[in-house]
Amino acid sequence: MAGVPSVADAKKSKKKKVAHVQLTGVKSLDKVFKPLKKLDKLVTKAQKSRRKGAANINTALGLRKGTSMNAAMKHLRSQAQGKVRVTMQGGTPQLKATDALPPNIAAGVEAANTAIQSYAESVASLAKVPKQANKLVKQAQKMPAQLKSDLLSNPTQAIAIARNLGVVKDNIKAAVQIPKRATKVTKNLNKDLRLMVTTFGGKWPPI
Repeated sequence: MAGVPSVADAKKSKKKKVAHVQLTGVKSLDKVFKPLKKLDKLVTKAQKSRRKGAANINTALGLRKGTSMNAAMKHLRSQAQGKVRVTMQGGTPQLKATDALPPNIAAGVEAANTAIQSYAESVASLAKVPKQANKLVKQAQKMPAQLKSDLLSNPTQAIAIARNLGVVKDNIKAAVQIPKRATKVTKNLNKDLRLMVTTFGGKWPPI
């Protein structure tokens, strides 16, 4: 019916938009927020990398959009008919065809290798993010009290201080989520890496 929201629309409306750290333009505040913003971007980049890798594998194999990594790897293995094995290149597992493959299956292997490389790099880049973010969050959490103190001692700057206080509070809310987001995406990346590599007889982590 026209005008009646669907179940899909309802789910979309419930999905919260991820908040991100913003710079304030104040040097003393951005000394903390600049590195937090960098960590925030690292997590977002890893999340995008995971989505892109999965989408490229499905496209190469001619699978439906949103097909799970598990289903995609099962399809690739069945179509490869034992002609794909795992090799190591620079410490990272890669899939290698031992015989000629149909074009779409060869493309699927190539897409999987690109994803493996990208995912492994993302996992490495996120390794220290939770600890670094937690340390910076503790510093940021002291800012509101300092700004309120500044407001009392310098009332002529009330508007600027009040604006900064709002941004600081929003940034703290976003920053607190960075360690959780980093941990979650790392877990999902490792899960996908394990699927891609073990499906063809390899190990993840490789050591």
